[in-house]
Amino acid sequence: MIQWKLISNDKNEMDNGFTYYKNNIYTKMVGVDGVKEFYSINPYAVYKGEMFSASEERKTGKVLLDTTNTELAKKMGFERTDKYMYSKSLELFC
Repeated sequence: MIQWKLISNDKNEMDNGFTYYKNNIYTKMVGVDGVKEFYSINPYAVYKGEMFSASEERKTGKVLLDTTNTELAKKMGFERTDKYMYSKSLELFC
């Protein structure tokens, strides 16, 4: 049976079967039949006026920006990380 992990930052979700995971994170495993809608989240960041896909480097906590645009990558100082992918790791400042 396929299951999905739902994640919430709302402590009140414990009333709906979520359990405390850590650091204000609550989770619940549900079967496909227990979900009405699925969403795909594609995070992005604007860096020096340009938009890039963004993700977190779990080991360092830095933000990893990616692009397949060779000219833009060269202009912004990205490193080639795959045949058609360029990436840049940045500190996150809040």
